[in-house]
Amino acid sequence: MTAFEIRPIAGSLGAELHGLDLREPLAPATIDEIDRALCDHLVIFFPEQELDADQHLAFSRALGEVFTEHPPYLPTLEDHPEVVVLSGRAGGRADLWHTDITINPRPPKGSILYMKQAPAFGGDTMWANLYLAYDALSEPMKRYLGELTAVHDIRGSGGAVLVERSDETASPYSPLEEKPGPGVLTSAEHPVVRTHPVTGKQCLFVNPTFTSHIRHVSRAESNAILGYLYAHMVQPEFICRRRWSQGDVGIWDNRCTMHYAIADYGDADRVIHRTTLVGDVPA
Repeated sequence: MTAFEIRPIAGSLGAELHGLDLREPLAPATIDEIDRALCDHLVIFFPEQELDADQHLAFSRALGEVFTEHPPYLPTLEDHPEVVVLSGRAGGRADLWHTDITINPRPPKGSILYMKQAPAFGGDTMWANLYLAYDALSEPMKRYLGELTAVHDIRGSGGAVLVERSDETASPYSPLEEKPGPGVLTSAEHPVVRTHPVTGKQCLFVNPTFTSHIRHVSRAESNAILGYLYAHMVQPEFICRRRWSQGDVGIWDNRCTMHYAIADYGDADRVIHRTTLVGDVPA
């Protein structure tokens, strides 16, 4: 018997899971069901939770190894360095389409976000289903992209960006302005089309924030391909949108989605705690 009720929120991806208290230890069978729900729906939400940092971490660790190699532009809790803390009022507004930390040779499996403080209105997040985006391409384009790899760099895209932003409007946490210190991971190379290690399905694996360029083609060709893909990937049919409430927990599969946090809440604050799960080498 399923330990919770699943309520899809959009046709493309996304579901709410009802009937669980994440403060309590969960049985291994329930964790397996949550993993299956994540693979089926790509982003899942647990409404009306009340978690402290220890409970957030315990739930995260039940789902996988917790990631600690956060880029230096992401602040963390002083006594819980695994937990990233982002405040919209302090500039923690990830209002660019991105897949988390693809500059790492092993990008995260997923992230577990706890909404500590939601604005009265605005601050929604959108996710794009990169399986659907890949499936909608022509067969010749799939074959072409399937032979390519791309460089992902902490300094951001090489010009093929979906949204143009000036230095004055960039977030203080933006990777575009980061000057990494010694020993900090700054780049990685991944296939443009990856195969999900659990579902075996193929999806696009580039994003406007971290993908610098496609290897072994000219920069002009790379920019043209990436520009086309970025516009293609965010068609409304591939997207769900979440209106957050305080106490919501959200988990997304970072291997087959990208997301955008809408910064439309003015001077109000939006505070999240986020843990991240260690992933695999894309193939």
